[in-house]
Amino acid sequence: MRSFLIPLAILGLPLAEIAGFVVVGREIGLLMTLLLVLASAFVGVILLRVQGFTVIRRMQDATRNGSDPGREVLGGALLFVAAILLVVPGFVSDVIGLLLFLPFVRNAVAGFLRKRMTIVTAASGAGWTRPHEPRPSPRVIDLDEGEFSRTDDEDPPQVGDRRQP
Repeated sequence: MRSFLIPLAILGLPLAEIAGFVVVGREIGLLMTLLLVLASAFVGVILLRVQGFTVIRRMQDATRNGSDPGREVLGGALLFVAAILLVVPGFVSDVIGLLLFLPFVRNAVAGFLRKRMTIVTAASGAGWTRPHEPRPSPRVIDLDEGEFSRTDDEDPPQVGDRRQP
């Protein structure tokens, strides 16, 4: 059933957009329809800029506080999709894009998606350190025994050893 819905949506959305253009163009005229499409694209760019900076600030705050910024990342991705839907010409995509800009709709879609996918971030995958232990230096490379090998047959020179290699 799922494999049938995807091609139907891919074919149905352009047909719905064309029908939307015909209906709106018949009601308000060609010039006003074109101006409405341009205005929606302009609004999409402006909303992306304003909301985008807000999402970036929330992601930075979450990272600074040590919490998982996965929710903000998903919200930012949905805002990007909403802005793209507003920039793409068409009234059906504009309605979907405007709905995604509403926080309660975006949170509902994010909750739906969160149940069906896994978001892995550095904060969520950092289980190798305890909360109050210092993190290792970024210059330290921690290798397991199976991740390296030695090619020389001799032992490395010791501190007090005067042999020349």
